[in-house]
Amino acid sequence: MRRLTFIIVYLTICSLNTLFCQVKPNDLKITYIANEGFLLETINHKILIDALFSEGYGAFHVPDKDLNDKILKAESPFDNVSLYMLTHYHKDHCDPELINKYLSKHKTIPLVASMPSIVYIDGNYFGFIAKKEQFRVLTPKPNKTLSIRVGDIPVKAYAIKHLSMYKNDVDLEELMFNVAYQFEMDGIKIFHSGDIEMNTFKDFLSANRDKTYKVDIAFLYYNLFKAGKSDMELLIKELQPKYIVLMHIPIKKMEEIAEKTELLKKTFPNILFFRNSMETANINLYNQN
Repeated sequence: MRRLTFIIVYLTICSLNTLFCQVKPNDLKITYIANEGFLLETINHKILIDALFSEGYGAFHVPDKDLNDKILKAESPFDNVSLYMLTHYHKDHCDPELINKYLSKHKTIPLVASMPSIVYIDGNYFGFIAKKEQFRVLTPKPNKTLSIRVGDIPVKAYAIKHLSMYKNDVDLEELMFNVAYQFEMDGIKIFHSGDIEMNTFKDFLSANRDKTYKVDIAFLYYNLFKAGKSDMELLIKELQPKYIVLMHIPIKKMEEIAEKTELLKKTFPNILFFRNSMETANINLYNQN
């Protein structure tokens, strides 16, 4: 009878909070949403980053309406989210309507974002500022860093310039403010680059030579590896990741990047990228050095 009671209690706990039953200590469970959007889970926390959007400019994966609705309704695995993070406000990362709805439905979930992103959302949804108690605003000066603690999650925001797109010698992305994040979930250190390219990353590193960046898992814009092995070696040297996740891969380039990834794995074996929404990977860091 006591054994039966224990089983019932255990199953009840699991059904109420799948987070603690599915993810073990030193594990990171990654669920791919689309483009640069992910759900990240550790034993005590879930973080959404660049997760709610509905536009891919005809080039990038987009979560379908059912998936966005599931996130909005906090249906498993999107229940018990600790934090929502936004790198920048391009439409393939940020849908103001969806983010506004999400914060309205989930009033205890903080939003970590830069002031330009907050202003953009507020400009599309007048009155968004009324939710400012949920905002954790980090707007570092170019090539600088700001830090904050959200509950027991330490977050660093790096102002690394958004990648460039030139037309008639004008950088059309000059005013786009991109934030790369380094944050820690239950001892697991994560880096998410947002949309940066190697020259802007090098500019940031040059301005911060007194700092070190050691992480467990780096989520990196795929074109950071444009030069192949030499770019890989620089990223490994600076970030010292145990795993790398490639992201923001154009749909038309999936096969090309898959082939290139196999070559890069000769230098660094632990590279992942995802093809379809809701694909998952469970990374165990217990035996990693």
